[in-house]
Amino acid sequence: MSPTEAIPLLIVVLLMVSIGGGDVQEMSVTFQGDNDIDSLADVHVVAGGTTTVPGEATVEGDVYVIGGTAAIDGTVEGDVTLLNGNLSVRDDATVTGTLRTYSGSPTVGSDASVGHVSQFEPPTPSSSPAQRVGGFLLQFLVLGAFGWWLVERHPLVIENVSAAITEHALVSGVVGSLGATSLLVLFVYMAFTLILLPVAIIGLFAEFLVILYGQVVFGYLIGTRLPIERDGVATLAGIAVFLLALELLGFVPYLGGIAQLGVAVVGFGAVLNTYFGLQRFEPITIPGET
Repeated sequence: MSPTEAIPLLIVVLLMVSIGGGDVQEMSVTFQGDNDIDSLADVHVVAGGTTTVPGEATVEGDVYVIGGTAAIDGTVEGDVTLLNGNLSVRDDATVTGTLRTYSGSPTVGSDASVGHVSQFEPPTPSSSPAQRVGGFLLQFLVLGAFGWWLVERHPLVIENVSAAITEHALVSGVVGSLGATSLLVLFVYMAFTLILLPVAIIGLFAEFLVILYGQVVFGYLIGTRLPIERDGVATLAGIAVFLLALELLGFVPYLGGIAQLGVAVVGFGAVLNTYFGLQRFEPITIPGET
């Protein structure tokens, strides 16, 4: 699951946790890889990869699946919620709380024990081709309009960010990974207080917008390499190519997700390094260095 898909669903999880009113002190998230867990935070979010509760394990906490795969072989003393991705509760497994399904269908073994099952019936399947195409077109229209506006009205801004990506990709990637992770952790902890919940949601939404900003710049960079004279049209074409490439990467196991994450953090860091494009990024040099 790409960061642009994970953050909105993570916001939904935070809202659901806060509305639930439980005493939540710790939250953990898995984005990729194979993870066997024998203990849980108060809330654990599966956003990618495969997370398994082994057969001999008994864990306490609530599990939210927003991407990837969650497999329960042991016992989960809490609720399990499926928002996106795959969930299997295998034979002899136990979920003492409620198994909630908002998207997709979990696989529950005939010998599994589940306290209560609640399923929301969406009006249309979330994985339908028409919906995926509609989501792609909506994202293209939003990013395309923003990219066109930047190129036509503020070309220096987008050039500053693009220069930070092409000339200082490593620095941008490091800053982006540290900044995005630190802000994500900060906003998640803020969300567990009723007073700061609105600030946390606004902060996560702002982080999501910065990632989209970085995607626009990547589209602009691709557009400059296309045989199109008008900058605005070239940017639109570049954004379309970039979004299509991201979609195709999503079908590549492991490496595709890593590539999507890498692109997101480099763009995020480039936006931060240039103060949202308002200033050209120049690395600090040590006096006397040759």
